[in-house]
Amino acid sequence: MASPAPLSAQAGGRTAGRDTLRRKALEKLTLAIARAVEASSDDTLADIVGSEDLRHALTIAPRDIAPEAPADLEAIKKAREHTARFRDDMAQRAGGMYDRDHVAAMVGVTPAAIEKQRQRRQILGVPYGAEIRYPAVQFANGEAVPYLKRVLEAFGDTDPWEQLMLLTTPVEGFSDGSATLLELLKGKPRPDALRQIVGLASAWAA
Repeated sequence: MASPAPLSAQAGGRTAGRDTLRRKALEKLTLAIARAVEASSDDTLADIVGSEDLRHALTIAPRDIAPEAPADLEAIKKAREHTARFRDDMAQRAGGMYDRDHVAAMVGVTPAAIEKQRQRRQILGVPYGAEIRYPAVQFANGEAVPYLKRVLEAFGDTDPWEQLMLLTTPVEGFSDGSATLLELLKGKPRPDALRQIVGLASAWAA
């Protein structure tokens, strides 16, 4: 009867096995992602680029790969129609969408500075078509509403379109119950009210 291999040899074998599995998984995922990007429409590519959450980017990346069954194609068509309606509704609720150059001119900075502000979560940008658009409702008197950065940071990795929906939905417990988060921020809330607003945003993102 053969003697069992030393524990160190067994551990080394398990490690080598995991490394091989990881390498093969990475190769498979790399091919899958390359195929997804190759098949992606401009809207999908913009959604991927605008995703704050990598998990969301991975979820939407393969949606343009040709389905194998007609039922899948119909499901994708309906999903796209639903997404388009949702975005149109959100754009209307947001008072329209500005492009980066318009926001830069309004605020008085360069377009590059606007992109940095978006990355730093000072303002909200959402993927719209093949570019990033900026909801008009987040601006007042030529600048972002007060404390917007606090709320955007509290949203964490929530999808930007969902952030816009939450920012423009009336919330209870403040004012007469019909004010949205952006309307509350425009009113320059007191410190205790601001803490409640930020806490609400954090709870939504959890």
